[in-house]
Amino acid sequence: MNVIEKLQEKIQQEKETKGRAIVFWYDPQAQVSIDELRQQLMGVEVRYLTAQNFFKLKVEIELQRVTDSYLIYSDVPRPNDKDNLMLDILSYSTEFKADETAMLSETLHVSDQVLRPMMEKYPSFFNSKERKRKLHKVLPEQASETQFEISMMAVITKTSVSDVRVISRQILSSDLQLEDNEFVKSIKRNFSLDRTLEIVGRYFGVSLNHINQPFKELINILIYQHFKQKASFIVEEWENRWTSSSPNVCALFIEEWLQQSDADILEKHIKEWEKAFYVREKLGTQDISNFSLTDTFPAVDALIIEKCIDELLHQTIQGEERLYLIAQRLQTHWGSKGKLRALYKTIFEAIRMETLKTVVHRIHQENDFYESYAESLYEIDQAYRHFMNHFTRLDSKEMLEEVTNRLTNWYENEYLGRLSGEMNFKLEDGYAPKIMPQRTFFSEKIQPILDKEQTRVFVIISDALRYEAGYELHDLLTKRENGRSSIQPMAASYPTYTQLGMASLLPHRQLEVDEKNGVLADGQSTKGMDNRRKILQTVESQTEVFKLKQLLDMKTSEAEQLLRGKRLIYLYHDHIDALGDSAKSERETYGAVQQAIQDLQFAVDRLSRLQAKRIFITADHGFLFQFKQIEEHGKIPAVDGNVLDGSRRFAIGHDLSVPEGAIKLTENQTPLKNSEVVLAKSLNRFKTGGGLQFIHGGALPQEAVVPLIDYRRIEKAQSVDIAVAMINKVIANYQVPVSFYQEQSITDEYTSRKVRAAFYQGNERISNEVELVFDLKGENKERNRQVEFSLIEKHYKIGEKCKLRIDTVTKKGKETYLEEEFVLRLYEALY
Repeated sequence: MNVIEKLQEKIQQEKETKGRAIVFWYDPQAQVSIDELRQQLMGVEVRYLTAQNFFKLKVEIELQRVTDSYLIYSDVPRPNDKDNLMLDILSYSTEFKADETAMLSETLHVSDQVLRPMMEKYPSFFNSKERKRKLHKVLPEQASETQFEISMMAVITKTSVSDVRVISRQILSSDLQLEDNEFVKSIKRNFSLDRTLEIVGRYFGVSLNHINQPFKELINILIYQHFKQKASFIVEEWENRWTSSSPNVCALFIEEWLQQSDADILEKHIKEWEKAFYVREKLGTQDISNFSLTDTFPAVDALIIEKCIDELLHQTIQGEERLYLIAQRLQTHWGSKGKLRALYKTIFEAIRMETLKTVVHRIHQENDFYESYAESLYEIDQAYRHFMNHFTRLDSKEMLEEVTNRLTNWYENEYLGRLSGEMNFKLEDGYAPKIMPQRTFFSEKIQPILDKEQTRVFVIISDALRYEAGYELHDLLTKRENGRSSIQPMAASYPTYTQLGMASLLPHRQLEVDEKNGVLADGQSTKGMDNRRKILQTVESQTEVFKLKQLLDMKTSEAEQLLRGKRLIYLYHDHIDALGDSAKSERETYGAVQQAIQDLQFAVDRLSRLQAKRIFITADHGFLFQFKQIEEHGKIPAVDGNVLDGSRRFAIGHDLSVPEGAIKLTENQTPLKNSEVVLAKSLNRFKTGGGLQFIHGGALPQEAVVPLIDYRRIEKAQSVDIAVAMINKVIANYQVPVSFYQEQSITDEYTSRKVRAAFYQGNERISNEVELVFDLKGENKERNRQVEFSLIEKHYKIGEKCKLRIDTVTKKGKETYLEEEFVLRLYEALY
């Protein structure tokens, strides 16, 4: 496009926006003649401006021809405003600029006074059309000289924003050696390395200009300042070497970089720093409380892990304190990754077991053995399962082998030994559990709903889902926003094996065992889903029975069609028992439990989408699992007689022998009629077929206490509200304590709220970001939290405003929840 075409375009734009065009063109290069302009510009009055005709032109434009368009042309430079006799008209009209610098100034929306010095100072930069095009994208309007230079740096470093932090990260992501850094080479050619170091250094509060390898030094300073922010001690040689007048700026830079997709580059720098400056050795001389809040170096986590293991071995662990610390570390950058995360999770459960050991001493104090198990003792089995599940998956088990041996010995000898001893005494004394018996499940829970409500009922029976695993599932279900979960223990029928457990959960008056047909409910075989369906349909004709996987694998439309009109649906899930009952796979039992919990979570989710309002989850029996090799003294002779069914832990039949280490149940202790039941006592196994480590059939609470979860879909609970509990929202220091108040306690109506909070000025974050979960219960005074934010060091005008922005974190991302305005009065920033 030539100059006349550009001029015509400018005139047309003015006409469209203002109705008429009044355009001034100061053209000291005399690129066109006045006659050419008059020939080319049709419908526009072209006037040549001189010192003698300005007044006449004013009268003509403003009084005589107020609707006509004008081009006012001058072949001399534009005069200063104080000497410009046409300034009043120029102020409400527009100016056309035709030389390259002027046109670029107009394109970039920057004044000549800023642009021309830049072009003279950095001519190489402006030799490239591509760089000028990119500059237009990143340069802020009416940029100052410094903003202009930062934008040039952004173009050269190929960043999309004019931000010193982003530019610095781009440079530091390349080679830290100046001679090998491609961005530095381009800066030297097209800008200025000294000026870059001055701008970057000023932002981070350091001097970089006269340092041999400035970017290497900068990364050292940034990493150290990030560490120092949360450390409770100072290493003098580090402090003397890597100072900054803006430590919070440095710390925030590292925090933000660790959250980016290219964090692996920074991780490499941090690991090199850690090794080069002997971080592990320096921290090793300190108590871990002095650096437990820092999250800069992986060595911090390694030392915390080693300390916890040592305390476990020496029985000096402060359980609650260390559990809280590990929970915090699992949220940090390094603690949430790979091997460190795996070790933390394993140690967490080991410590949890240590804190639970005292619970064993209460075994004899409770009214009912199974009831006390469901109240507290189950947590030991849960913690041990998690511990062993994590331990067996560790890449390096050596660190925890001694701890594992100790805990396993305690679990199997002390804990299970005490439980089994108590259970032996109870069985011999004719023990009958006080908790709800499994055989009354249908009559107590399902029948009343069928009689009184129109609600569709789903019953999921997960084979071998013992109570502690069911409680974990219940905990997870309570966190769902649109559901309410409750749990109670049930006493599985003796002997605790699949056929009897499944039959006990069906409607019946009497149970007996048949050699060919297994367990009979009122004379009807309960083997297989077809027989179970028939039994259920005698009570509720609109009943369906499936394998859980079969229903979950269906398309929604297929499932809806199949369930249409049905009132009762029994769903069978078999993952734990399927693996545990095989000698080849029984060592995978604990992993199978975790998978089963995930399966059942997914099932609840899927059934909820199918509009299920009432879901019961239970089990036919539990299980006992021991990792240690079963010693010969734990194996007792098999039961003789007319054995109809049996396993390692039980035998059913007639005229049965009772080997030493076994017990014959009374008629009141088993629902099976017309047959005898012999159980192995303690942890004994009969010398028959089947696996030795995964067992069930006996009366230990791990085998016999099963969960009954009642999950109800409700209207989505409302997230709790939070408020900033401060009367005077004034910031007087770079460290800003903020008090939060959770307005409602967690109930069925109110669920937790997860937020991220930080201080902002406009869209610029000026503090660290803190993630908080408000899930507090209790009275008003118990629902307060205080958090400290660190503001970046820069000059804030007295009385200037900023906002604390609080975003709710959801599965879909972040949503703005609350903004609170604070007044900045940092008087010390003036000195």
